[in-house]
Amino acid sequence: MNLGLLGLPPVQNPIKDSDRLAIEKHNRLTEENRYVLDRLITCVKLCGKCEMGLQGHDDTLNASLFNCIFETMCDGDTRLQRHYHSQPFFKLDLSTIQDEILDCMYEVYREEVGKQLQQTQFVGVQVHEMTHLSLNTRIVIILRYVVDNIPTERFLEFVEVTDQSALGLSEAIQQVLGPLRLTEKLVAQTYDGATMLSDGKISVQTLMSLRYPNAVSVHCYSHQLNATLQQACAARIRELKVFFSDLAGFAAFFTSPTRTSALAQVSYNNIQRPRWNFQSRTINAVWDSQVAILECLDSIRTQPGWDDVTVSEAYGLSMHLKDPTFLQFLHFFAEVMPEVDVLQNILQNREIDCSVVRCAVENFIDNVKEVKERADTIADQAGEAKAKRRKSNTAQVMQDACDNMIAQVKDRFSDSDYLIASQLVDCSLFPKFAAAFPVSQLDCAIKLWPSALKNKEKLQSELSVLYQHNQLYAGKSALSLLQTITETGLQEILSETCTLLNIFLATPMPSSEAHRNPSVMDRIHTLAKNTFGKDRLNALCMLSNENHFIQGLVDFNRKVMDKFALANNHHVTFLFK
Repeated sequence: MNLGLLGLPPVQNPIKDSDRLAIEKHNRLTEENRYVLDRLITCVKLCGKCEMGLQGHDDTLNASLFNCIFETMCDGDTRLQRHYHSQPFFKLDLSTIQDEILDCMYEVYREEVGKQLQQTQFVGVQVHEMTHLSLNTRIVIILRYVVDNIPTERFLEFVEVTDQSALGLSEAIQQVLGPLRLTEKLVAQTYDGATMLSDGKISVQTLMSLRYPNAVSVHCYSHQLNATLQQACAARIRELKVFFSDLAGFAAFFTSPTRTSALAQVSYNNIQRPRWNFQSRTINAVWDSQVAILECLDSIRTQPGWDDVTVSEAYGLSMHLKDPTFLQFLHFFAEVMPEVDVLQNILQNREIDCSVVRCAVENFIDNVKEVKERADTIADQAGEAKAKRRKSNTAQVMQDACDNMIAQVKDRFSDSDYLIASQLVDCSLFPKFAAAFPVSQLDCAIKLWPSALKNKEKLQSELSVLYQHNQLYAGKSALSLLQTITETGLQEILSETCTLLNIFLATPMPSSEAHRNPSVMDRIHTLAKNTFGKDRLNALCMLSNENHFIQGLVDFNRKVMDKFALANNHHVTFLFK
Protein backbone atom coordinates (compact mmCIF):
# COMPACT_ATOMS: atom_id res chain seq x y z
CA MET A 1 0.00 0.00 0.00
CA ASN A 2 2.84 2.40 0.83
CA LEU A 3 4.45 1.62 -2.55
CA GLY A 4 1.16 2.23 -4.31
CA LEU A 5 0.65 5.56 -2.60
CA LEU A 6 4.23 6.67 -3.35
CA GLY A 7 4.32 9.69 -5.66
CA LEU A 8 0.77 10.87 -5.15
CA PRO A 9 0.50 14.67 -4.69
CA PRO A 10 0.26 15.59 -1.03
CA VAL A 11 -3.30 16.52 -0.18
CA GLN A 12 -2.18 18.77 2.65
CA ASN A 13 -0.79 21.39 0.24
CA PRO A 14 -3.60 22.34 -2.16
CA ILE A 15 -2.87 24.94 -4.76
CA LYS A 16 -4.19 28.27 -3.71
CA ASP A 17 -6.56 30.07 -6.00
CA SER A 18 -4.28 33.09 -6.09
CA ASP A 19 -1.35 30.98 -7.30
CA ARG A 20 -3.49 29.33 -9.93
CA LEU A 21 -4.71 32.68 -11.24
CA ALA A 22 -1.13 34.02 -11.31
CA ILE A 23 0.00 31.02 -13.35
CA GLU A 24 -2.88 31.42 -15.78
CA LYS A 25 -2.10 35.12 -16.21
CA HIS A 26 1.57 34.38 -16.71
CA ASN A 27 0.76 31.80 -19.39
CA ARG A 28 -1.56 34.21 -21.23
CA LEU A 29 1.09 36.91 -21.25
CA THR A 30 3.76 34.45 -22.36
CA GLU A 31 1.54 33.26 -25.21
CA GLU A 32 0.90 36.87 -26.22
CA ASN A 33 4.58 37.75 -26.23
CA ARG A 34 5.58 34.63 -28.11
CA TYR A 35 2.99 35.55 -30.73
CA VAL A 36 4.68 38.93 -31.12
CA LEU A 37 8.07 37.27 -31.33
CA ASP A 38 6.71 34.95 -34.00
CA ARG A 39 5.71 37.99 -36.04
CA LEU A 40 9.18 39.48 -35.60
CA ILE A 41 10.76 36.29 -36.90
CA THR A 42 8.38 36.37 -39.86
CA CYS A 43 9.55 39.93 -40.60
CA VAL A 44 13.15 38.75 -40.76
CA LYS A 45 12.20 35.85 -43.04
CA LEU A 46 10.27 38.25 -45.28
CA CYS A 47 13.32 40.47 -45.65
CA GLY A 48 15.41 37.46 -46.60
CA LYS A 49 12.82 36.22 -49.08
CA CYS A 50 12.80 39.61 -50.81
CA GLU A 51 16.63 39.77 -50.62
CA MET A 52 16.51 43.07 -48.76
CA GLY A 53 19.67 44.38 -47.17
CA LEU A 54 19.32 44.19 -43.40
CA GLN A 55 22.82 45.34 -42.53
CA GLY A 56 23.67 48.99 -41.88
CA HIS A 57 26.97 50.85 -42.21
CA ASP A 58 27.63 50.69 -38.46
CA ASP A 59 27.67 46.87 -38.12
CA THR A 60 24.05 46.94 -36.90
CA LEU A 61 20.87 45.96 -38.61
CA ASN A 62 18.83 48.42 -40.59
CA ALA A 63 16.25 49.10 -37.89
CA SER A 64 14.27 51.63 -39.94
CA LEU A 65 13.52 49.06 -42.64
CA PHE A 66 12.64 46.45 -40.04
CA ASN A 67 10.34 48.84 -38.14
CA CYS A 68 8.59 49.84 -41.35
CA ILE A 69 7.79 46.22 -42.19
CA PHE A 70 6.67 45.50 -38.63
CA GLU A 71 4.37 48.54 -38.55
CA THR A 72 2.82 47.39 -41.82
CA MET A 73 2.16 43.97 -40.30
CA CYS A 74 0.37 45.65 -37.39
CA ASP A 75 -2.35 46.89 -39.74
CA GLY A 76 -5.28 44.52 -39.40
CA ASP A 77 -3.71 42.60 -36.51
CA THR A 78 -5.21 43.87 -33.25
CA ARG A 79 -3.07 41.65 -31.01
CA LEU A 80 0.13 42.84 -32.64
CA GLN A 81 -0.97 46.46 -32.74
CA ARG A 82 -1.96 46.44 -29.06
CA HIS A 83 1.42 45.11 -28.03
CA TYR A 84 3.25 47.53 -30.31
CA HIS A 85 1.57 50.59 -28.80
CA SER A 86 1.75 49.39 -25.20
CA GLN A 87 5.45 48.57 -25.15
CA PRO A 88 7.93 51.49 -25.24
CA PHE A 89 10.57 48.98 -26.22
CA PHE A 90 9.36 49.11 -29.83
CA LYS A 91 9.83 52.87 -29.97
CA LEU A 92 13.55 52.41 -29.30
CA ASP A 93 16.29 50.67 -31.28
CA LEU A 94 15.39 47.14 -32.36
CA SER A 95 18.87 46.23 -33.58
CA THR A 96 19.72 44.18 -30.48
CA ILE A 97 16.68 41.93 -30.69
CA GLN A 98 17.13 41.62 -34.45
CA ASP A 99 20.72 40.46 -33.99
CA GLU A 100 19.67 37.91 -31.38
CA ILE A 101 16.84 36.60 -33.55
CA LEU A 102 19.26 36.17 -36.44
CA ASP A 103 21.68 34.27 -34.22
CA CYS A 104 18.92 31.94 -33.07
CA MET A 105 17.72 31.42 -36.65
CA TYR A 106 21.25 30.50 -37.72
CA GLU A 107 21.60 28.02 -34.86
CA VAL A 108 18.33 26.32 -35.77
CA TYR A 109 19.38 26.29 -39.43
CA ARG A 110 22.69 24.62 -38.59
CA GLU A 111 20.88 22.00 -36.52
CA GLU A 112 18.50 21.21 -39.39
CA VAL A 113 21.40 20.96 -41.86
CA GLY A 114 23.12 18.59 -39.41
CA LYS A 115 20.04 16.38 -39.38
CA GLN A 116 20.02 16.25 -43.18
CA LEU A 117 23.71 15.36 -43.23
CA GLN A 118 23.05 12.42 -40.92
CA GLN A 119 20.47 11.06 -43.35
CA THR A 120 22.34 11.71 -46.60
CA GLN A 121 24.71 9.17 -48.10
CA PHE A 122 27.49 11.35 -49.54
CA VAL A 123 28.63 14.96 -49.24
CA GLY A 124 30.83 17.24 -51.33
CA VAL A 125 32.48 20.37 -49.95
CA GLN A 126 33.16 23.61 -51.84
CA VAL A 127 35.55 26.16 -50.34
CA HIS A 128 35.82 29.62 -51.87
CA GLU A 129 37.90 32.62 -51.03
CA MET A 130 36.05 35.88 -50.57
CA THR A 131 37.34 39.33 -49.65
CA HIS A 132 34.81 41.16 -47.52
CA LEU A 133 34.30 44.93 -47.61
CA SER A 134 36.35 45.08 -44.41
CA LEU A 135 39.27 43.91 -46.64
CA ASN A 136 39.71 40.80 -44.49
CA THR A 137 40.15 37.57 -46.42
CA ARG A 138 37.59 34.91 -45.59
CA ILE A 139 36.69 31.53 -46.91
CA VAL A 140 33.11 30.40 -47.34
CA ILE A 141 32.22 26.72 -46.98
CA ILE A 142 29.34 25.21 -48.94
CA LEU A 143 28.11 21.62 -48.72
CA ARG A 144 26.52 19.72 -51.58
CA TYR A 145 24.48 16.56 -51.00
CA VAL A 146 21.32 14.79 -52.16
CA VAL A 147 18.00 15.24 -50.33
CA ASP A 148 14.98 13.29 -51.61
CA ASN A 149 16.84 12.56 -54.86
CA ILE A 150 17.53 16.26 -55.45
CA PRO A 151 21.06 17.73 -55.37
CA THR A 152 21.16 20.45 -52.72
CA GLU A 153 23.75 23.11 -51.95
CA ARG A 154 23.75 24.54 -48.43
CA PHE A 155 25.73 27.48 -47.13
CA LEU A 156 27.56 26.42 -43.98
CA GLU A 157 29.82 29.12 -42.59
CA PHE A 158 32.19 32.01 -43.21
CA VAL A 159 35.64 31.48 -41.69
CA GLU A 160 38.05 34.31 -40.92
CA VAL A 161 41.48 33.53 -42.37
CA THR A 162 44.38 34.29 -40.04
CA ASP A 163 46.93 31.75 -41.24
CA GLN A 164 46.82 31.65 -45.04
CA SER A 165 49.24 28.76 -45.38
CA ALA A 166 48.00 25.39 -46.61
CA LEU A 167 48.27 23.97 -43.09
CA GLY A 168 46.36 26.87 -41.54
CA LEU A 169 43.60 26.74 -44.15
CA SER A 170 43.14 22.98 -43.85
CA GLU A 171 42.96 23.22 -40.06
CA ALA A 172 40.33 25.97 -40.30
CA ILE A 173 38.21 23.89 -42.69
CA GLN A 174 38.56 20.74 -40.59
CA GLN A 175 37.54 22.65 -37.47
CA VAL A 176 34.24 23.54 -39.16
CA LEU A 177 33.62 20.11 -40.68
CA GLY A 178 34.77 18.10 -37.66
CA PRO A 179 31.54 18.28 -35.61
CA LEU A 180 29.54 17.13 -38.65
CA ARG A 181 31.27 13.71 -38.69
CA LEU A 182 31.75 13.47 -42.45
CA THR A 183 34.89 11.33 -42.44
CA GLU A 184 33.38 8.53 -44.55
CA LYS A 185 30.70 10.57 -46.31
CA LEU A 186 32.89 13.29 -47.81
CA VAL A 187 33.52 12.13 -51.40
CA ALA A 188 34.59 15.35 -53.15
CA GLN A 189 36.38 18.61 -52.45
CA THR A 190 36.92 21.67 -54.61
CA TYR A 191 38.62 24.99 -53.95
CA ASP A 192 38.70 28.40 -55.58
CA GLY A 193 40.51 31.65 -54.88
CA ALA A 194 44.09 32.85 -54.75
CA THR A 195 44.47 31.85 -51.10
CA MET A 196 43.33 28.30 -51.81
CA LEU A 197 45.61 27.69 -54.79
CA SER A 198 48.66 25.47 -54.49
CA ASP A 199 51.96 27.24 -53.96
CA GLY A 200 54.04 24.34 -55.26
CA LYS A 201 54.85 22.90 -51.80
CA ILE A 202 51.85 21.22 -50.21
CA SER A 203 48.24 21.92 -51.06
CA VAL A 204 45.09 22.17 -49.01
CA GLN A 205 43.68 19.24 -50.98
CA THR A 206 46.53 16.97 -49.91
CA LEU A 207 46.17 17.84 -46.22
CA MET A 208 42.40 17.41 -46.37
CA SER A 209 42.78 14.00 -48.01
CA LEU A 210 44.73 12.80 -44.98
CA ARG A 211 41.67 13.46 -42.79
CA TYR A 212 39.04 12.57 -45.40
CA PRO A 213 40.49 9.75 -47.55
CA ASN A 214 37.39 9.46 -49.77
CA ALA A 215 37.33 13.17 -50.70
CA VAL A 216 38.47 13.32 -54.33
CA SER A 217 39.85 16.68 -55.44
CA VAL A 218 37.90 17.96 -58.46
CA HIS A 219 37.87 21.09 -60.56
CA CYS A 220 34.36 22.50 -60.34
CA TYR A 221 33.31 23.93 -63.68
CA SER A 222 31.64 26.85 -61.91
CA HIS A 223 35.25 27.91 -61.22
CA GLN A 224 36.05 29.38 -64.61
CA LEU A 225 39.55 28.27 -65.54
CA ASN A 226 40.56 31.69 -66.86
CA ALA A 227 39.40 33.31 -63.62
CA THR A 228 41.29 30.74 -61.59
CA LEU A 229 44.51 31.34 -63.49
CA GLN A 230 44.02 35.09 -63.14
CA GLN A 231 43.75 34.74 -59.37
CA ALA A 232 46.89 32.64 -59.29
CA CYS A 233 48.88 35.18 -61.30
CA ALA A 234 47.56 38.23 -59.46
CA ALA A 235 48.17 36.70 -56.04
CA ARG A 236 51.83 35.98 -56.70
CA ILE A 237 52.85 38.77 -59.11
CA ARG A 238 52.25 42.34 -57.96
CA GLU A 239 52.44 43.87 -61.45
CA LEU A 240 49.69 41.60 -62.75
CA LYS A 241 47.44 42.43 -59.81
CA VAL A 242 47.64 46.10 -60.86
CA PHE A 243 47.04 45.16 -64.50
CA PHE A 244 43.88 43.15 -63.77
CA SER A 245 42.53 45.96 -61.60
CA ASP A 246 43.08 48.45 -64.42
CA LEU A 247 41.51 46.06 -66.93
CA ALA A 248 38.37 45.68 -64.81
CA GLY A 249 37.83 49.44 -65.15
CA PHE A 250 37.05 49.08 -68.87
CA ALA A 251 34.29 46.52 -68.26
CA ALA A 252 32.82 48.62 -65.45
CA PHE A 253 32.97 51.86 -67.49
CA PHE A 254 31.05 50.53 -70.48
CA THR A 255 28.15 49.05 -68.51
CA SER A 256 26.28 52.34 -68.94
CA PRO A 257 24.03 52.29 -72.04
CA THR A 258 25.02 55.83 -73.02
CA ARG A 259 28.71 55.00 -72.88
CA THR A 260 28.15 51.76 -74.79
CA SER A 261 26.30 53.64 -77.54
CA ALA A 262 29.13 56.14 -77.72
CA LEU A 263 31.53 53.23 -78.29
CA ALA A 264 29.20 51.65 -80.85
CA GLN A 265 29.46 54.78 -82.98
CA VAL A 266 33.15 54.10 -83.55
CA SER A 267 33.26 50.30 -83.16
CA TYR A 268 31.00 47.29 -83.42
CA ASN A 269 32.76 45.53 -80.53
CA ASN A 270 30.82 46.15 -77.34
CA ILE A 271 32.55 45.86 -73.99
CA GLN A 272 30.39 43.90 -71.57
CA ARG A 273 30.78 43.58 -67.84
CA PRO A 274 32.15 40.08 -67.19
CA ARG A 275 30.58 37.77 -64.67
CA TRP A 276 34.01 37.24 -63.11
CA ASN A 277 36.75 39.76 -62.45
CA PHE A 278 38.55 38.60 -65.55
CA GLN A 279 37.51 36.77 -68.73
CA SER A 280 39.20 36.27 -72.06
CA ARG A 281 36.45 38.20 -73.86
CA THR A 282 37.41 41.36 -71.98
CA ILE A 283 41.06 40.93 -72.93
CA ASN A 284 40.21 40.30 -76.57
CA ALA A 285 37.72 43.18 -76.76
CA VAL A 286 40.14 45.73 -75.33
CA TRP A 287 43.09 44.44 -77.36
CA ASP A 288 41.26 44.21 -80.69
CA SER A 289 39.41 47.53 -80.30
CA GLN A 290 41.96 49.61 -78.44
CA VAL A 291 42.07 52.25 -81.18
CA ALA A 292 38.28 52.60 -81.26
CA ILE A 293 38.09 52.64 -77.47
CA LEU A 294 40.74 55.35 -77.24
CA GLU A 295 38.89 57.41 -79.84
CA CYS A 296 35.64 56.98 -77.88
CA LEU A 297 37.28 58.03 -74.61
CA ASP A 298 38.82 61.13 -76.20
CA SER A 299 35.42 62.00 -77.65
CA ILE A 300 33.79 61.72 -74.22
CA ARG A 301 36.40 64.07 -72.75
CA THR A 302 35.96 66.74 -75.42
CA GLN A 303 32.26 66.63 -76.26
CA PRO A 304 29.69 68.41 -74.03
CA GLY A 305 26.94 66.60 -72.18
CA TRP A 306 29.05 64.21 -70.11
CA ASP A 307 29.20 64.49 -66.33
CA ASP A 308 32.44 65.14 -64.43
CA VAL A 309 32.75 61.57 -63.13
CA THR A 310 32.50 60.09 -66.63
CA VAL A 311 35.07 62.55 -67.99
CA SER A 312 37.44 61.75 -65.15
CA GLU A 313 37.08 58.00 -65.61
CA ALA A 314 37.53 58.34 -69.38
CA TYR A 315 40.80 60.17 -68.81
CA GLY A 316 42.10 57.43 -66.50
CA LEU A 317 41.23 54.66 -68.98
CA SER A 318 42.81 56.55 -71.87
CA MET A 319 46.03 56.78 -69.86
CA HIS A 320 46.02 53.00 -69.50
CA LEU A 321 45.79 52.57 -73.28
CA LYS A 322 48.80 54.87 -73.64
CA ASP A 323 50.83 53.10 -70.97
CA PRO A 324 53.42 50.75 -72.56
CA THR A 325 53.40 48.37 -69.58
CA PHE A 326 49.62 47.95 -69.74
CA LEU A 327 49.77 47.35 -73.50
CA GLN A 328 52.53 44.78 -73.08
CA PHE A 329 50.52 42.77 -70.59
CA LEU A 330 47.38 43.21 -72.72
CA HIS A 331 49.19 41.78 -75.76
CA PHE A 332 50.61 38.92 -73.69
CA PHE A 333 47.25 37.76 -72.31
CA ALA A 334 45.62 38.18 -75.71
CA GLU A 335 48.07 35.48 -76.81
CA VAL A 336 47.62 33.21 -73.79
CA MET A 337 43.92 33.30 -72.98
CA PRO A 338 42.73 31.61 -76.22
CA GLU A 339 44.80 28.62 -75.13
CA VAL A 340 43.00 28.61 -71.78
CA ASP A 341 39.61 28.72 -73.51
CA VAL A 342 40.55 25.81 -75.76
CA LEU A 343 41.60 23.71 -72.76
CA GLN A 344 38.42 24.51 -70.85
CA ASN A 345 36.20 23.63 -73.83
CA ILE A 346 37.96 20.27 -74.24
CA LEU A 347 37.60 19.41 -70.55
CA GLN A 348 33.85 20.09 -70.71
CA ASN A 349 33.37 17.55 -73.50
CA ARG A 350 31.08 14.75 -72.31
CA GLU A 351 32.94 12.01 -74.23
CA ILE A 352 36.36 12.86 -72.85
CA ASP A 353 38.82 10.15 -71.89
CA CYS A 354 42.20 9.96 -70.21
CA SER A 355 44.18 10.24 -73.43
CA VAL A 356 42.23 13.32 -74.52
CA VAL A 357 42.75 15.01 -71.16
CA ARG A 358 46.44 14.20 -71.17
CA CYS A 359 46.82 15.42 -74.75
CA ALA A 360 44.90 18.64 -74.05
CA VAL A 361 47.00 19.45 -70.99
CA GLU A 362 50.22 18.70 -72.86
CA ASN A 363 49.19 20.89 -75.79
CA PHE A 364 48.30 23.71 -73.41
CA ILE A 365 51.67 23.46 -71.69
CA ASP A 366 53.54 23.40 -75.01
CA ASN A 367 51.64 26.41 -76.37
CA VAL A 368 52.14 28.42 -73.17
CA LYS A 369 55.84 27.59 -73.22
CA GLU A 370 55.98 28.86 -76.80
CA VAL A 371 54.38 32.14 -75.69
CA LYS A 372 56.88 32.28 -72.83
CA GLU A 373 59.76 32.06 -75.30
CA ARG A 374 58.29 35.02 -77.19
CA ALA A 375 57.91 37.15 -74.06
CA ASP A 376 60.78 39.47 -75.03
CA THR A 377 59.35 39.98 -78.51
CA ILE A 378 55.84 40.68 -77.18
CA ALA A 379 57.21 43.21 -74.70
CA ASP A 380 59.18 45.01 -77.42
CA GLN A 381 56.28 45.10 -79.89
CA ALA A 382 53.81 46.54 -77.43
CA GLY A 383 56.17 49.16 -76.04
CA GLU A 384 58.26 50.08 -79.06
CA ALA A 385 56.35 53.28 -79.78
CA LYS A 386 56.90 54.67 -76.32
CA ALA A 387 60.12 55.98 -74.89
CA LYS A 388 61.25 53.94 -71.91
CA ARG A 389 62.43 56.08 -69.04
CA ARG A 390 63.42 53.09 -66.93
CA LYS A 391 64.25 49.48 -67.56
CA SER A 392 61.11 47.36 -67.77
CA ASN A 393 60.79 43.87 -66.31
CA THR A 394 57.57 43.00 -68.11
CA ALA A 395 59.20 40.16 -70.07
CA GLN A 396 60.25 38.47 -66.83
CA VAL A 397 56.76 38.98 -65.38
CA MET A 398 55.26 37.32 -68.46
CA GLN A 399 57.58 34.35 -68.10
CA ASP A 400 56.69 34.00 -64.40
CA ALA A 401 53.00 34.14 -65.31
CA CYS A 402 53.47 31.31 -67.82
CA ASP A 403 55.22 29.17 -65.23
CA ASN A 404 52.45 29.89 -62.75
CA MET A 405 49.66 28.92 -65.16
CA ILE A 406 51.45 25.72 -66.17
CA ALA A 407 51.88 24.74 -62.52
CA GLN A 408 48.21 25.40 -61.72
CA VAL A 409 46.95 23.39 -64.70
CA LYS A 410 49.20 20.47 -63.78
CA ASP A 411 47.98 20.61 -60.19
CA ARG A 412 44.29 20.67 -61.15
CA PHE A 413 44.23 18.20 -64.03
CA SER A 414 47.11 15.83 -63.38
CA ASP A 415 44.53 13.33 -62.10
CA SER A 416 41.52 13.28 -64.41
CA ASP A 417 40.03 9.97 -63.25
CA TYR A 418 36.90 11.69 -61.91
CA LEU A 419 36.17 13.08 -65.38
CA ILE A 420 36.47 9.62 -66.87
CA ALA A 421 34.41 7.94 -64.16
CA SER A 422 31.58 10.45 -64.59
CA GLN A 423 30.85 8.99 -68.02
CA LEU A 424 29.33 5.93 -66.34
CA VAL A 425 26.22 7.99 -65.46
CA ASP A 426 26.10 10.12 -68.62
CA CYS A 427 22.88 8.97 -70.27
CA SER A 428 23.93 10.28 -73.68
CA LEU A 429 26.71 7.66 -73.75
CA PHE A 430 24.55 4.70 -72.71
CA PRO A 431 23.82 3.49 -76.29
CA LYS A 432 27.57 3.39 -76.92
CA PHE A 433 28.21 1.52 -73.66
CA ALA A 434 25.46 -0.98 -74.49
CA ALA A 435 27.63 -2.23 -77.35
CA ALA A 436 30.93 -2.13 -75.45
CA PHE A 437 31.00 -1.89 -71.67
CA PRO A 438 33.24 0.96 -70.35
CA VAL A 439 35.70 -1.11 -68.32
CA SER A 440 38.27 1.67 -67.95
CA GLN A 441 35.63 4.12 -66.63
CA LEU A 442 34.47 1.55 -64.09
CA ASP A 443 38.05 0.97 -62.95
CA CYS A 444 38.47 4.73 -62.42
CA ALA A 445 35.35 4.87 -60.26
CA ILE A 446 36.45 1.91 -58.13
CA LYS A 447 39.89 3.47 -57.75
CA LEU A 448 38.45 6.79 -56.56
CA TRP A 449 35.80 5.50 -54.11
CA PRO A 450 36.75 1.94 -53.08
CA SER A 451 35.01 2.13 -49.70
CA ALA A 452 31.70 3.27 -51.22
CA LEU A 453 31.69 1.01 -54.30
CA LYS A 454 32.57 -2.24 -52.56
CA ASN A 455 30.93 -4.68 -54.97
CA LYS A 456 32.50 -4.11 -58.38
CA GLU A 457 30.93 -7.21 -59.97
CA LYS A 458 27.41 -6.23 -58.90
CA LEU A 459 27.90 -2.67 -60.15
CA GLN A 460 29.14 -3.90 -63.51
CA SER A 461 26.19 -6.28 -63.80
CA GLU A 462 23.68 -3.55 -62.93
CA LEU A 463 25.18 -1.07 -65.38
CA SER A 464 25.27 -3.65 -68.15
CA VAL A 465 21.55 -4.28 -67.72
CA LEU A 466 20.76 -0.58 -67.33
CA TYR A 467 22.52 0.32 -70.58
CA GLN A 468 20.20 -2.08 -72.43
CA HIS A 469 16.97 -0.53 -71.06
CA ASN A 470 16.74 2.65 -73.08
CA GLN A 471 13.21 3.35 -71.80
CA LEU A 472 14.70 4.13 -68.38
CA TYR A 473 17.30 6.62 -69.51
CA ALA A 474 16.11 7.96 -72.87
CA GLY A 475 16.63 11.72 -72.93
CA LYS A 476 17.41 11.82 -69.22
CA SER A 477 20.16 13.23 -67.06
CA ALA A 478 21.85 11.53 -64.12
CA LEU A 479 19.44 13.28 -61.75
CA SER A 480 16.29 12.25 -63.62
CA LEU A 481 17.69 8.73 -63.97
CA LEU A 482 17.99 8.41 -60.19
CA GLN A 483 14.46 9.75 -59.76
CA THR A 484 13.12 7.29 -62.33
CA ILE A 485 14.83 4.37 -60.57
CA THR A 486 13.29 5.45 -57.27
CA GLU A 487 9.80 5.98 -58.72
CA THR A 488 9.80 2.54 -60.33
CA GLY A 489 10.97 0.86 -57.10
CA LEU A 490 14.26 -0.39 -58.54
CA GLN A 491 16.54 1.21 -55.96
CA GLU A 492 17.16 -2.09 -54.18
CA ILE A 493 17.76 -4.02 -57.38
CA LEU A 494 20.09 -1.28 -58.70
CA SER A 495 21.58 -0.46 -55.29
CA GLU A 496 25.19 -0.05 -56.46
CA THR A 497 24.06 2.10 -59.38
CA CYS A 498 22.12 4.35 -57.02
CA THR A 499 25.22 4.65 -54.87
CA LEU A 500 27.25 5.70 -57.92
CA LEU A 501 24.58 8.23 -58.94
CA ASN A 502 24.50 9.72 -55.44
CA ILE A 503 28.27 10.11 -55.47
CA PHE A 504 28.28 12.10 -58.70
CA LEU A 505 25.25 14.18 -57.76
CA ALA A 506 27.02 15.15 -54.53
CA THR A 507 30.24 15.97 -56.39
CA PRO A 508 30.50 19.70 -57.26
CA MET A 509 31.25 18.92 -60.90
CA PRO A 510 28.35 20.79 -62.55
CA SER A 511 27.10 19.84 -65.96
CA SER A 512 24.58 21.84 -67.96
CA GLU A 513 21.72 20.77 -65.68
CA ALA A 514 23.47 22.24 -62.64
CA HIS A 515 23.26 25.81 -63.95
CA ARG A 516 19.53 26.12 -64.43
CA ASN A 517 19.31 27.99 -61.14
CA PRO A 518 21.84 30.42 -59.68
CA SER A 519 24.34 28.61 -57.48
CA VAL A 520 24.70 29.35 -53.80
CA MET A 521 28.13 30.80 -54.50
CA ASP A 522 26.69 33.39 -56.90
CA ARG A 523 24.20 34.58 -54.30
CA ILE A 524 26.88 34.71 -51.60
CA HIS A 525 29.06 36.91 -53.81
CA THR A 526 26.13 39.26 -54.34
CA LEU A 527 25.36 39.40 -50.63
CA ALA A 528 28.96 40.08 -49.61
CA LYS A 529 29.19 43.00 -52.04
CA ASN A 530 26.16 44.71 -50.49
CA THR A 531 26.64 43.84 -46.82
CA PHE A 532 28.47 45.97 -44.31
CA GLY A 533 29.78 44.83 -40.98
CA LYS A 534 30.79 41.34 -39.99
CA ASP A 535 29.08 40.25 -36.78
CA ARG A 536 25.97 38.74 -38.41
CA LEU A 537 27.38 37.77 -41.80
CA ASN A 538 26.76 34.04 -41.29
CA ALA A 539 23.14 34.62 -40.31
CA LEU A 540 22.51 37.12 -43.11
CA CYS A 541 24.04 34.81 -45.71
CA MET A 542 21.91 31.94 -44.42
CA LEU A 543 18.82 34.13 -44.57
CA SER A 544 19.39 35.32 -48.14
CA ASN A 545 20.47 31.97 -49.58
CA GLU A 546 18.38 29.46 -47.64
CA ASN A 547 15.12 31.33 -47.08
CA HIS A 548 13.19 28.79 -49.15
CA PHE A 549 14.66 26.08 -46.91
CA ILE A 550 13.77 27.69 -43.58
CA GLN A 551 10.30 28.59 -44.89
CA GLY A 552 9.66 24.90 -45.44
CA LEU A 553 10.90 23.72 -42.05
CA VAL A 554 8.18 22.54 -39.68
CA ASP A 555 7.98 24.51 -36.43
CA PHE A 556 10.96 26.66 -37.44
CA ASN A 557 9.57 29.75 -35.69
CA ARG A 558 8.81 27.79 -32.53
CA LYS A 559 12.34 26.41 -32.38
CA VAL A 560 13.78 29.90 -32.85
CA MET A 561 11.55 31.26 -30.08
CA ASP A 562 12.64 28.49 -27.72
CA LYS A 563 16.29 29.29 -28.34
CA PHE A 564 15.63 32.99 -27.98
CA ALA A 565 13.89 32.46 -24.65
CA LEU A 566 16.67 30.26 -23.29
CA ALA A 567 19.46 32.53 -24.44
CA ASN A 568 17.83 35.80 -23.42
CA ASN A 569 16.32 35.38 -19.98
CA HIS A 570 17.09 39.05 -19.29
CA HIS A 571 14.28 40.07 -21.67
CA VAL A 572 11.72 39.42 -18.94
CA THR A 573 9.54 42.37 -19.88
CA PHE A 574 9.32 41.43 -23.53
CA LEU A 575 9.01 37.66 -23.23
CA PHE A 576 7.24 37.12 -19.95
CA LYS A 577 6.02 40.56 -18.84
